[in-house]
Amino acid sequence: MNKVVRGAMLASFLSLCAFAQEFRGTIVGRVVDPQGAVVPGAKITATLTTTGARSDSKSNAAGEFTIPFLTPGDYRIEGEAGGFKRYVRPSFNVGSGERISLDMQLEVGAQTETINVTSDAPLLETTTATMGQVIDARQVENMPMNGRTPLVLAQLAMGVIPNSDPKFNRPFDNGGPAGFSMGGAPAQSNELLIDGAPDTTGNSRVAYNPPVDAVAEVRVHAFETDAAFGHTGGGTANVILKGGTNTLRGSMYEFNQTSALAATPFFTNAAGQKNPVTRYNQYGFTIGGPLWIPKVFDGRNKVFWFFGLEDINDSFPEPLTTTVPTAAERNGDFSALRALGANYQIYDPTTGVLQGGRISRQPFANNVIPASRLSSIAKNYLQFWPAANQAGSNDGQNNYLANSVRRDTYNGELGRIDFNASDRHKMFWDYRHNDRIEDRNNRFQNIATGRDLLRLNWGSTFDDVYTFTPTTVMNVRFNWTRFVESTISFGDGYNATQLGLPAYLVANSPRLVLPPLSFSNSINQITSDTDGNTPFDSFQLFGDVVKTAGRHSLKIGADIRELRESNIGYGNS
Repeated sequence: MNKVVRGAMLASFLSLCAFAQEFRGTIVGRVVDPQGAVVPGAKITATLTTTGARSDSKSNAAGEFTIPFLTPGDYRIEGEAGGFKRYVRPSFNVGSGERISLDMQLEVGAQTETINVTSDAPLLETTTATMGQVIDARQVENMPMNGRTPLVLAQLAMGVIPNSDPKFNRPFDNGGPAGFSMGGAPAQSNELLIDGAPDTTGNSRVAYNPPVDAVAEVRVHAFETDAAFGHTGGGTANVILKGGTNTLRGSMYEFNQTSALAATPFFTNAAGQKNPVTRYNQYGFTIGGPLWIPKVFDGRNKVFWFFGLEDINDSFPEPLTTTVPTAAERNGDFSALRALGANYQIYDPTTGVLQGGRISRQPFANNVIPASRLSSIAKNYLQFWPAANQAGSNDGQNNYLANSVRRDTYNGELGRIDFNASDRHKMFWDYRHNDRIEDRNNRFQNIATGRDLLRLNWGSTFDDVYTFTPTTVMNVRFNWTRFVESTISFGDGYNATQLGLPAYLVANSPRLVLPPLSFSNSINQITSDTDGNTPFDSFQLFGDVVKTAGRHSLKIGADIRELRESNIGYGNS
């Protein structure tokens, strides 16, 4: 095999190792006797106290051990070796992605005797130079957060600078919670994960925001030294979900704001209009426990389930001042404007004559356009334009206040099953979904203005950890995320021939819609449709193996992803 081939194989192998995502923690340590001599062959067992899930390892000839792929949580660790008392540390926490160093000093004695270690100094993460922090369960439960969106907590971590509008950090917002910069990189260029799996849209927004009560931790690292992390120009933010435990637990909540307690917007009040009905009502529940069927199946320490649901109804005032034609102007009478100055004079476009290199036109008498010259299509359009509801300026500008409301309805669900097949084999599967519909920009309260924005997300992860030997452990994971963003005009289905437009325009339009009108200083245009649909799918197949060999811990892995994005837009016929 020549050097070129060997180099290409090495480059391919390294590239496979460089992009795996691991959300679990690791314990490493060394077992010694009272004189500091190493103790090989000691059996080490870490037990997750909430589920009874056990993970075993064994110290090697150098007295060192590694226990990888530990679900974040509180653990009890035990160490046993012939001729020594049993070492027990009953409680310590392993956070997401942490690599905890824990050394054991065994005392000579019978294995039936136990040493309980309760006053050791706090365990430190001293085996990695990764920069960041874990926002733990206590902080997630107790810290206030705008919109109750867990990813917002990432903005509080070291090395993170938020740069999004804090108003849009609700669970159904995708850009706002993800709008932060890490490690000096541009905003929204970070790897967003949920239990180590990709949780992003096609442009690096967050796809799914779980309920706060379903989140165990938020791991935020602005700088990663582990080659297992990639796909980012900045840092990583990893939201870790809860699972069921041996205890049946749950929560219920509701947070409600009503317009009866909110001030009327200034311009709404100035126009003499009422405060529109608005609200923010966020409610849901979580519940989880062991799978237990009386006299049939007892899944304690083995099979666990968890479910969470959240709904939001949100509407807030979004008033807009604009201009609509007056009753006289609807009939072509602009005489009131002519009284304000010559610059308001309207000229007949059919009377243009070239005079000395310039076009000269005749003014309409008294600034009134004859009824015979008014477009029937324009008259038909006017049925959708409301009458003025405020005085406006002298020339009639800003004579209409659209007392509009921006409305969102949202629901999200999360289900999860954890299965401890044995001390060597642990699996979980989850399914995630949310659905958001936003009603926005309906200024005239009819089909001429406004549209719905739809954002739908589905996701599922299957994760499997298998221990071949105390020194060889494998993790395999498959994840699928689908995010669909669509816009639907309120005028969809409208046949434009009802306005008087020619039938060939309708015949050649890929989608029937009331054509929106837009005006500027120099042009008006009729466009057929602004609707669109953009589905995005992300598939991930991940696997890595950790092998402890002598004084070294080796990790080999691969992260294979396929991204699919489509788009349909109906254009301007």
